[in-house]
Amino acid sequence: MKKGAEEKVFTNWTVKELLGKGAFGRVYRIEREEFGTRYEAAMKKITIPQTNEEIEDALSEGMDEQSVTSYFKSFVEEIVNEFKLMAQLKGHTNIVSYEDHLAMPHADGIGWDILIRMELLESLQDLTEEEVIKLGIDMCNALEVCGKLGIIHRDIKPGNIFISSLGDF
Repeated sequence: MKKGAEEKVFTNWTVKELLGKGAFGRVYRIEREEFGTRYEAAMKKITIPQTNEEIEDALSEGMDEQSVTSYFKSFVEEIVNEFKLMAQLKGHTNIVSYEDHLAMPHADGIGWDILIRMELLESLQDLTEEEVIKLGIDMCNALEVCGKLGIIHRDIKPGNIFISSLGDF
């Protein structure tokens, strides 16, 4: 996603701005317009491998190009399998809603870009005591649903907690 350039993703969605980045990817605000209505969403982009150095390291350890491709493809397959779980969680008030995904092989060699389209939410700001209590209850509700499906979150932190336009965390 080049700065200043509008890139089309999915069908008719345009990347508008970088919202944040973490260890596994970057999150962008995307939008599309249809019949005079503007729709917004978030899109997470995960690149595997993240750098060419990762490919070079694998090759220097004696792996051939086919083995390196298979090695990184296994990571992509794990992520794509997680979309089944995300689809099961869709519609729960306290869990970010997964909408769609694409796993695209790099045209110029080893690697994939995985794009995940999900609902756009706001980051946490200063919270009142009431909001902190609601946040705790909403998090417990979300973790209870995950637990019923055998999902362990493993990355609960303020940067991964958002609030919907209706005030749900």
